[in-house]
Amino acid sequence: MQLSARTLHAARPDLRRAGFTAGLAVIGYAVLATFSEPRAHAVGPKLLAFAGAAIFAVVAAIATREAANEVARVTALRAAPGTASNLRLGLTVAGYVVVAVATLSLLQVPIEKLLLSGAITGVVIGIAAQQALANMFAGLVLLTTRPFEVGQWIVLRSGALGGEYTGEVVGVGLTYTELATSEGRFSLPNAGVLAAATGPRRRPDDDATAPLGELARPRR
Repeated sequence: MQLSARTLHAARPDLRRAGFTAGLAVIGYAVLATFSEPRAHAVGPKLLAFAGAAIFAVVAAIATREAANEVARVTALRAAPGTASNLRLGLTVAGYVVVAVATLSLLQVPIEKLLLSGAITGVVIGIAAQQALANMFAGLVLLTTRPFEVGQWIVLRSGALGGEYTGEVVGVGLTYTELATSEGRFSLPNAGVLAAATGPRRRPDDDATAPLGELARPRR
């Protein structure tokens, strides 16, 4: 059943607010970066610069929060609620860090050493958590491309995963995909799942005469 444009428009308030506030933040940043004088000797221009930077920070923070809420809402439709909450938290923290750096740059606070130390720390953490990051990015790809959905009965064939797994998808997280099989419940790393050959399969209790096209549809 198709939804009307008015229904779709009313169903995504976070997306609208995120787009509106993000546009205001971008315009405000461009204006403040061009005309504000935070190091001026006069009190008036300095106060205006600090007030403008504070308003920018608030508006950008609202845009970050609303965008994270929208991403979490879409993710919750395709994965477990816990995955959506974790993703929202991560996006919110990352967005707030970017907003803080942009605000400091508007106030002409030297942040070169801070950015350099952050980049070095990021490289070290990236090397140490290479496998975890690979699973996380693979999880984002799985949630975006949707080769299968929660509740669907599938088969996974991968040498990296140790063979073949057939069962019901019970959860798609940021690092692991949970599959309920006849041998029990398995948590499979997303990097291996993304590289595996996968396809829909008939449930053991399904009618053998069911049309082949029905196999590709997730069970609700």
